[in-house]
Amino acid sequence: MQLSDWHQKYLLSILEKYHAGQASPAEVRFVESYMDSLDDLDNGSDNMEDDRELQEEIKAKLLKSIHQPGTKKEMSFIKTKVVSHRRRLWAWGAAAAIAALLAGTGMHWWMPSLKEASPVLAAKKDIAPGSNGAVLHLSDGSTIVLDSAGNGTVAVQGQVKVVKENGMIKYQGAAKEELYNEIVTDKGKQWRMVLPDGSGVWLNAGSSIRYPLSFNGKERLVDITGEVYFEVVHNEKQPFKVRTGKYVIEDIGTAFNVNAYADEPVMKTTLIEGLIRINGTLMKPGEQAQGSAGQEQVTVSKAENPADAMAWINGQLSLESNNLQALLRKIARWYNVDIKVEGTLPETGFIGMIDRNVYLSDVLKALTVYGVNARLENRTLIVSAK
Repeated sequence: MQLSDWHQKYLLSILEKYHAGQASPAEVRFVESYMDSLDDLDNGSDNMEDDRELQEEIKAKLLKSIHQPGTKKEMSFIKTKVVSHRRRLWAWGAAAAIAALLAGTGMHWWMPSLKEASPVLAAKKDIAPGSNGAVLHLSDGSTIVLDSAGNGTVAVQGQVKVVKENGMIKYQGAAKEELYNEIVTDKGKQWRMVLPDGSGVWLNAGSSIRYPLSFNGKERLVDITGEVYFEVVHNEKQPFKVRTGKYVIEDIGTAFNVNAYADEPVMKTTLIEGLIRINGTLMKPGEQAQGSAGQEQVTVSKAENPADAMAWINGQLSLESNNLQALLRKIARWYNVDIKVEGTLPETGFIGMIDRNVYLSDVLKALTVYGVNARLENRTLIVSAK
């Protein structure tokens, strides 16, 4: 998978800050763990001296490329050496990932040295990532498990058909009476749908949305829990509003993400494009509103990393967090596991993105860089410091 331009620029900005002595503690550990992995080649190698020379040469070219992008010849050298030593990526895959990225191969840069991976999650104990799936609650109280339903019409409510197509649902027809549906995703599930007005909705794991089959009033109001991303069809005469707890978000031609899980200390709304108002406060693209549960007041500021809010939409699990507990809650929801913490966990920030379709063990490999160990007992992930 080719990394996006944003991710490539983001990685290079981290390397630049490290080189200039301006990197955060988390960024320092991220870069240095990769550099350290160059020194962890398998002791059984028959060419250790040659390997050390190769390491130093790659390291020198890598550091030089931070401020002075390497020539095609230098980048070709790095790429060729990385590929020719692919068998040894077990020991120094992290540095190879950076080198390969700079060489244009697009390898994932989040991976730590695989030699550091916790061995406790053997394949037979590993946990698969989440998948598409949800339960549709109809107006008459009946339910439909959408992931097991076939394509085509899955329900008829009055003059309205609910149609499943390409892993999502949409509505056909209009309801004269006031009827409501609700879609709920469990842990380890996500779902996409199109509302009766044509607006696109993505539900993350452990989320819900309640909405009318037809928007007949002066406004289009939906209620959500958990994390939901919207791409709203704008209509000045019938504003679109999202209600979660004591917060009401009104679109003004908008794409935005709302994170309002009950177990999160704050509600976050990140505006991707357009304009929105949240409890009367106007927001612009790239801004994020935060508010505490049970309170109506929000604080709006520039989002440090808007791509973090969009990661799950783009099939990625973001490690971007200054709080390990918050990251563990995200992992628990997507992999449908319980979390148990033993002892005191390291207070450290995190950087990077991981594909959401990887097994749990791959996520834990990334966390070992930050001094986090984990073992799996049934579906309980027991986490402790290294």
